[in-house]
Amino acid sequence: MELITNPDSFLRKRLEKRFGEALAILIVAATISSVATYMIAPTVLENLRKQFLAMGLSGDQIELILSMTYYGMLISPFIATIVSWLIISAVLYLLSALFGGKGSLRNLAKLVAYSYIPVIILSPVSIYLSYETAQQLLYGFKSSLIPNTILAITTALWQSVYWVFAVKNARNLELRKSAIVAGVVFIAYLLLTTYSLILSFPSGIP
Repeated sequence: MELITNPDSFLRKRLEKRFGEALAILIVAATISSVATYMIAPTVLENLRKQFLAMGLSGDQIELILSMTYYGMLISPFIATIVSWLIISAVLYLLSALFGGKGSLRNLAKLVAYSYIPVIILSPVSIYLSYETAQQLLYGFKSSLIPNTILAITTALWQSVYWVFAVKNARNLELRKSAIVAGVVFIAYLLLTTYSLILSFPSGIP
């Protein structure tokens, strides 16, 4: 498929397309992020319940807090995906401007949305790892973050390939400059993603 074998051509052809297709990909990726979080929700809520009981909170208070936390956990990843898309697009736009990039932010954001295709393709692995990690922690077993971290790095690296060609086509830059711009964002994104992953499973580190 061209989206995998030739992302440059794939994104160039979508430069003139409407925003609908790109937005649909983004929404699917955001939904998948919420599904992955849904898999770990029981573990988080159970741990919180124990902490609240130790604090002496009443049953009604605990249920209210856990209910709010649950829905917050489901909604937050969806919103975070949308926000990360906007931030990545804006940063790529600003950095490419330093190299003389020309082209609208709208077109760049549209092409950057396609960089969430790897999130969708790798979603079965992501959901499976989230489920396995949650189950291990739920039953008191320690869980290594290595598989999750490897997946996060793989996904970010694959996404960065799309960023390179998104900048190249939407901002009319040569490949070398586009790669530099995307590389800077990749390093920052990778550090934030890995750090966030570690915080998500503080008790899962062996």
